[in-house]
Amino acid sequence: MRPFLFLLFVVVSDAKKNSWRAVRGGEKNAVSNILDKLSPGVRAHVVGMAACTVLGMSGAVDADKVFALEPAWFSRLQWWRPATSSLYLGTPSMGWATSVFLLVKYGQELEAAVGTTAYVKFLILQVALLVTLGSLIGIPIVANALVTAIIYACSRLEPFGDIMFQFGIKLKYWMLPYALVVVEVLQKQSAIAAIPHLLGVLTAHFHHFFAVVWPHLRAMEEEGKRPLVPPSSKKTTTTTSKLAPALKQKKKKR
Repeated sequence: MRPFLFLLFVVVSDAKKNSWRAVRGGEKNAVSNILDKLSPGVRAHVVGMAACTVLGMSGAVDADKVFALEPAWFSRLQWWRPATSSLYLGTPSMGWATSVFLLVKYGQELEAAVGTTAYVKFLILQVALLVTLGSLIGIPIVANALVTAIIYACSRLEPFGDIMFQFGIKLKYWMLPYALVVVEVLQKQSAIAAIPHLLGVLTAHFHHFFAVVWPHLRAMEEEGKRPLVPPSSKKTTTTTSKLAPALKQKKKKR
């Protein structure tokens, strides 16, 4: 159990030296201090993920069976399965640690940009879509797909911004989810490993289209403009939707 807790500290801590001393020194409030540094939505996600991981490691349940989606989970009233399928990342490993690190990094960035309410609504929609599609195509665990959906949504905040990827490779932000899919396929040596991540990209893009793109197009039509015609001058417009707060979209000359 201690190795698991230490690994969790590694991926969620901001790496401040005093935090590491508190953890190593056995300070009673070390865990709560680390969790307090997370935004509310991400904190709830990390706690749920950790609870599922600890329960699976305890041997009290067969996590691969009890936490996974089944075709008849709804009719059998096994309503915990959508939550556990969306939270269980498997037993601690390098892949597990990477997923939690990405969740914390990009989840906090997304929540800070759109607000906790919009972030939670986004997560609820993603879980609903992923559970539905996962049940239909036979993906029993959708936790990694949910992390990819969060990364995709975050990448749309500034899609053409530059980020540094592995080995010092510079990418545009919108490329990040796909680069991570490629890394996953190379690590697993199987193209099938890409399916959950592509599913996350699909469901997150569904949200992005109806929460951002479609309202923006409708707003342009109401102003008497043709959405696909390049604008003649710089202008800032604001679009809103039920799934996201006001988002500023800048139009530039071409």
